[in-house]
Amino acid sequence: MSSRDKHDPPEQYSPLQIRLYLASVVILVAGLIGAAVIYATTPAEDSAELIYGITNDQRYIAELQRIGGTAEVVMAEFHQWFDSLWHGKPLAYTVAVLCTALAAVCFLAAHTRIFDPVDEQPDDRDS
Repeated sequence: MSSRDKHDPPEQYSPLQIRLYLASVVILVAGLIGAAVIYATTPAEDSAELIYGITNDQRYIAELQRIGGTAEVVMAEFHQWFDSLWHGKPLAYTVAVLCTALAAVCFLAAHTRIFDPVDEQPDDRDS
């Protein structure tokens, strides 16, 4: 350790960094609380819809493949999966994951000082 390292002042956080750190904490806490409320208040899924729904019918899948091909079947399955993320208990998981990701982005933006202005050194070589 050099003597210069011992005398450096502790790193100061800019106001923007403090706001981003605070925003990441608020987003994380609010998101997780919201996800817990959604999970706790969601009623149980109707088992009849899961068993007898049109999307589980082999005739529907065969007709869809006949009309649009295999790509249409894959897209329909993807659409059904994506649609299922926004209803019931999976919505709680979706909210938790999205809020955690957003909080991580805010935290990393503050930690890496991505929004701080670059200190430019004067160029003395021109004179």
